[in-house]
Amino acid sequence: MSSRISPTAIGVFVTGAIAIVVVAILIVAGGKLFQKPQRFVCMFPGDVNGLKVGAAVKFRGVQVGTVEVIKLRLSPSEGRLRPGTTKFLLPVIIGIDRSLLVQQGGTGEALSKSGFEDMLQSGLRAQLDVESLLTGLLYVDLNLHPDEPLNLALVPGAGNLREIPTIPTTMEAVQAKAMEAIAKFDEIDFKALVASITAAANSFQQLASSTSLKETLVSLRQTSDSMNKTMLAITRVTDNANAKIGPLVESLQQSSAQANATMKDTQATLVELQSTLDPDSPLSVHLNEALDELADTSRSVGELSSYLQRNPASLIRGRYVSQKDRAQQ
Repeated sequence: MSSRISPTAIGVFVTGAIAIVVVAILIVAGGKLFQKPQRFVCMFPGDVNGLKVGAAVKFRGVQVGTVEVIKLRLSPSEGRLRPGTTKFLLPVIIGIDRSLLVQQGGTGEALSKSGFEDMLQSGLRAQLDVESLLTGLLYVDLNLHPDEPLNLALVPGAGNLREIPTIPTTMEAVQAKAMEAIAKFDEIDFKALVASITAAANSFQQLASSTSLKETLVSLRQTSDSMNKTMLAITRVTDNANAKIGPLVESLQQSSAQANATMKDTQATLVELQSTLDPDSPLSVHLNEALDELADTSRSVGELSSYLQRNPASLIRGRYVSQKDRAQQ
């Protein structure tokens, strides 16, 4: 007769099995089963094709969380769009694990209210990036972009989710620039541009074939020839003048030297004559005046000789007078 299995033994076996399963789940989950991640929302304006639930959320390449929900629209309890928002934005709810953040070397301070606000002011932004070029899968990249403006799509405090502002992907930025260039390209009036170029070409052709232009060019050529001849004549006259001025100046210098010598002899004679006369006599007074005039004449002749030596061309063009002296005259 077979022995009867005790219900107590069955209960102990089932309880032990359940305990083993629970312990295994706790070990596999690494103690995260009862931890609640901090949830944030990112409002992406572009296409999120390639982003899956469970995709990684990374801060500068280090995973700190996962994508939890991808929605078309937030519920009123989750958040409310700012008035006047016209873009269609796709909400992506992400969860950041504090323990994972600390495990990677962070402090977790950024998850607090004040720390999160400081991170936003420092340029914390979310951006979609490619996880693998082969699969085309995307992930959410968190990074500091201090040059990007803080554009929030949701009303702060209107829901239970805190918003991380988003910026376009690199490809979206390139596409936006390309669209702006195309829009400016479309604004060009090519018909008017072609018409303007054609009119300019026709005007140039008419000018080139103009009889008046040809006559003007011929006249300019004749005028140029006449000016060349005139310049040659002036050069010849100048050369001749220079050739004649040199001997003339030399002759003037010799005459000046002779005049100076003569006046010195005359002055010496008058001085001897003056010594024999009474100083108060009329003849002595006239002799003094004559001596002064001889001195002035001698000085003037010397200055003329020196000036001609420095400026021989003044015999032709005259003495140079400055504009200031002309105005005074």
